Amino acid sequence: MGSITASGAQGDGKPAIVVRPAVVPDVEGIATVHVQAWHETYTGLIPEAVLSALSISDRAARWRAILGRTQQDKTAAAFVAECGGQIVGFASGDPQRTSSLRELGFTGEIGAIYVLRAHQRAGIGHALMASVAGALRSQGHEGLSLWVLSSNLPARGFYESLGGRLVGEREEQRGDAILAEVAYGWRDLRPLLARA
Repeated sequence: MGSITASGAQGDGKPAIVVRPAVVPDVEGIATVHVQAWHETYTGLIPEAVLSALSISDRAARWRAILGRTQQDKTAAAFVAECGGQIVGFASGDPQRTSSLRELGFTGEIGAIYVLRAHQRAGIGHALMASVAGALRSQGHEGLSLWVLSSNLPARGFYESLGGRLVGEREEQRGDAILAEVAYGWRDLRPLLARA
C-alpha cells in the first residue's frame, strides 16, 4: 500500500501530511510520538505513575518487534503520518486478539492510533484509520474493532463520527490502576475506506 496525502497540500502554506507504511527506521519517531501522545491524552485519565514509567527506549524496542512482524508475516499493518519529514502520528492493526469480539465477526483490530495534539483535526486520524482498515481488509478482514478508555471522550467522539458502534467493555490493569475500556466496532469497513 502506498502513501496518501491527508492535508496541507492545497496551497495553504502548511506542509503536506503524508501517511505511509511504517518501516523499522521509523521506530524512534513512533516511540517518541507514542510517549508524548500518552502524556497529552491520558494526563488526568490514568495514574501519573503509569505515565512516568513510560520510556522512549522501551517503546522503540516494542515497535521494532511490531514492525519486524509486519514485514515478515504480513498479518499486521502499521502506518505513520509525517509532516515536514517528522512523524506526528501512527496507527497499527492486527488480527483480533479478543476472542469475544472475534466471535462477533470483528476479526481485525486496531491496536494503536495516536496523533500529536498539535496535528489533530487535520484529517490525519481519518487517513490513518483508512490506511489500517484497507490493509486489514486486504488480509481478508471484513470487520474490525478497537479499545479506548471509557473516559477518553474526545477519542470516543472521533470513533463515533467514523461510524463506530459500541460492541464491548472490559477492565484492564495498568500498573496498580484498573482502567475501564469500551470497544468500538465496524462490521463494514467501506465507510472507513471512503474517508481516505
